[in-house]
Amino acid sequence: MKRFQGLSVSPGLVEGPVVRIDRGAVGLHRIVSDPFRERALYEAAIVLAKDELRRLQQHACGQDADILMFQIALLEDDSFTNEIGDYIAAGAGSAAAVERAEQIFAGRLRNVDDDYIRERSVDVCDVCRRVVDILDGRPRRRLHLTEPSILAADLFYPSDMFGQEPGKIIGIVSERDSETSHAAIMARSMGIPALCQVGDGVAETVAGHRVILDAENGTLTMDPSPEYLEETRRRLEEMRRAKQQPDPLLKAPCRTKDGTPFTLLASANCSTPQTIPLALEAGAFGIGLVRTESVAIEGAGEDEQTELYSACLRSSGGKPVTIRTCDWGADDGRQWCYGVREQVCDESVVMAQFRALMRAGTEGDLRIVIPMIADAEAWRSRMELFDRCRAELEQRGAAFRGDIPVGCLIDLPAAALLAGEIIDSGARFLVVDVNDLTRYTCGTTHKEAGPAYRADSPAVLRLVRGVLEAAKARGVQVCFCGVGQADVPGMTAYLRTGARNFCTETSCLASLKAALIDLDLRAEPEKE
Repeated sequence: MKRFQGLSVSPGLVEGPVVRIDRGAVGLHRIVSDPFRERALYEAAIVLAKDELRRLQQHACGQDADILMFQIALLEDDSFTNEIGDYIAAGAGSAAAVERAEQIFAGRLRNVDDDYIRERSVDVCDVCRRVVDILDGRPRRRLHLTEPSILAADLFYPSDMFGQEPGKIIGIVSERDSETSHAAIMARSMGIPALCQVGDGVAETVAGHRVILDAENGTLTMDPSPEYLEETRRRLEEMRRAKQQPDPLLKAPCRTKDGTPFTLLASANCSTPQTIPLALEAGAFGIGLVRTESVAIEGAGEDEQTELYSACLRSSGGKPVTIRTCDWGADDGRQWCYGVREQVCDESVVMAQFRALMRAGTEGDLRIVIPMIADAEAWRSRMELFDRCRAELEQRGAAFRGDIPVGCLIDLPAAALLAGEIIDSGARFLVVDVNDLTRYTCGTTHKEAGPAYRADSPAVLRLVRGVLEAAKARGVQVCFCGVGQADVPGMTAYLRTGARNFCTETSCLASLKAALIDLDLRAEPEKE
């Protein structure tokens, strides 16, 4: 019996065999042709890689789908493509040119003084490895699990966990990943135990062995003794029985200790409508924000978008669904995706989305929220496009809903300061993006540790208070979205300020509800 210590990034306890992800050697027996042929090979590999990623995206959920979406965007980014093209023109092989671009683009992210963005360098490595494997004639799916197994690797790429049958991956062990890595994020979303930073060489050592992965205590035990194995199985049985008990929090009303009601909504992605019923089962009243950037990046047309939005509405079982139009700020922190802004700001793209939303609106309780609005003039400009789309659909004789409530996303400090004017210009409701408003107010591309960058920092709370006052004076509802796990404690301050509607990821619903129902507004006056 041998035991290793690691960093627990997703809790749980599991016993099973270890399968190691071995990437093997690349670059063997390459023959470099003339630049024209190498460029043609590269362009063909890009087409095949994007096709593979889109097929994977069809079966991905939540953040997994977003990861694939931005990998596709990287392959379409002009700066990325030009870097490779210049190196091929200088006489390099296409595979070597992609490897060089991988080093440059991933290196830029690794040098950023932000843990979250630094971890995103693995996205670049993942998608570049896919293109290189295509050019080298290597298979992209390196393992096929035939039984429930624990995956081990020196460093996980996002695609390492895509494509496996449900229930086949029961745990994750990584030598180098951190708690903000994709491996950790995906493990938490999949609800499987995971250990990171177990030390160099551990993945190779435990490969093929039976282990006990105890992510409750941060240990990995290889070839456990009969006594430890029996103790572990007893603990697993106790945990199984505990899960069978009904969760009293799920049935508890959304009310604080003093009886103040609040509403909990969940967020989703339009490319994965199957996550919507799961959010409703977890206690969400409805879907407070559906992200749609994938439609612009994938170049989805009006008809395709109509079906995507209709699927979201059908999945909601009649519950309200708020869909956010394409947000050019949604790729913030991903330095290789600058082309996304041009795509989602194009007038034809905006109008195609508006028409698709109006057509899908006949399927259920739809609301539309528009991001990146700085003032009333910007709002009126968007509404002019909306009216033009309505007129076009009428002229076509298409079935559509023209009276869909349209609201403004308060993600910029300017929008927060001018919320009253935006409402006066026709916004039917407001959605405050807690994440973006905090980032833009505090001047950071991603929320860093420390009170200055918290969602309940004095500057952000002052803006929020102004939004709530403007909305209350005009009888308009306000919802707060972009609430992550780190923001949950700060939402009690929002509730004291007057917030009553919150939207978060499904995984945060329970913790947010627990924090809010434990609050007594009579005993805890608002802090200035």
